[in-house]
Amino acid sequence: MLMVLLLAAWVWDRVLLDCSGSQETITNYYFQASILTQVPGTCSTGQGNQTMPCLVWSALPPVPFGPNIGDPGTGTSVSTWFDPVATPQALPEPPVGGLAAWPWPTGNPVGAIDRGGNRTGQTCH
Repeated sequence: MLMVLLLAAWVWDRVLLDCSGSQETITNYYFQASILTQVPGTCSTGQGNQTMPCLVWSALPPVPFGPNIGDPGTGTSVSTWFDPVATPQALPEPPVGGLAAWPWPTGNPVGAIDRGGNRTGQTCH
């Protein structure tokens, strides 16, 4: 029974660690746009297993935009005057033939920056 309680405590109350193994500290949050672009690929011809060259959609890494939103601390909420849906002109410029959107189902529309300057989705070095 004790093992179940310890496992439950670990699962529900985990402390996030940064790349150095220290407790993670978020300094601010930001909006991130999803970018889709067309790249060369292969498409089915509809005749057996035959394919032909064509353009396919590919997701690029999310691009930060808009204001940075300070972290108010644990257990609090944040609101901002900036509304990405009401101001689509604030989205970053996509590559020629590409699309930029917020939010987009390919990823989380809000990212975080930790005290070391690492952004959401970056890998530790």
